[in-house]
Amino acid sequence: MNVPTATRPLALAFALCLAAVADAAVVITFEDLTVPSAGWFNGNPGGLQQGDVVTSPWSSGGVLFSNTFGVDADWGYSYWSGFAFSNVSDSTTAGYGNQYAAAPGSGWQSSTYAVAYSAATVTLPVVSNVAGFRIANTTYALLSMRDGDQFSQPLPVGGWFRVAATGRRGGSVTGTTAFFLADRRGTSPPGLVAGWDWFDLSTLGEVDQVAFAFSGSDVGAHGLNTPAYFALDDFTFTTGVPEPSGWSLLAGLAAVVAATWRRWRPRANW
Repeated sequence: MNVPTATRPLALAFALCLAAVADAAVVITFEDLTVPSAGWFNGNPGGLQQGDVVTSPWSSGGVLFSNTFGVDADWGYSYWSGFAFSNVSDSTTAGYGNQYAAAPGSGWQSSTYAVAYSAATVTLPVVSNVAGFRIANTTYALLSMRDGDQFSQPLPVGGWFRVAATGRRGGSVTGTTAFFLADRRGTSPPGLVAGWDWFDLSTLGEVDQVAFAFSGSDVGAHGLNTPAYFALDDFTFTTGVPEPSGWSLLAGLAAVVAATWRRWRPRANW
């Protein structure tokens, strides 16, 4: 069937829009979050008593970032794991008290970023292809590896610290890849990562969840001595499913194409 000349540009526009909205990348910048006056949020809902534990992810751009916050039953100290979000700008203060600071001093071309500690998981709204994200050391981890602290020595020649990302879809593992936040192995090692870099997750394939785990060469009786943190920004993925605004655009174009086709469709001669 020949497509009337008048409808061809509209049909082409419809096809291009369909491809565009289906493959549009989503970038989570964390700038939609309201950061408390302290400069960070670690999941503390307030009002918890000794022994209370709350596991509740927080959301940015429809993506869930795992978080657990609790108060120790015996000693009353608070603790957290998973993800916090922060706009702390402090690249010089060493120690645990500065655990929410990204080593570069800010987010990637922005003020707000996420901080992962210990076991951390990102859950996507739909099955998606994750391109990757900007990654950096935290100030706490970087200075600990550079200078040492009460728990660890400076990272020696041959030492390393990395974070592994495991993709899952429907509970099944799709793949694992890793990024070295410090690497002093070999003849010309890259050393410690001081700025923002890119963690490529494209090899994980289609996933609905990405889980992170830490490992390193500095291990003691109680596990990893290196502070198990990294900073994250611009988490980027492609859903392949148009957003509501995209569906509206496509519906409008479809209506125009249909109306034009009715006007130009061949008519029988009686």
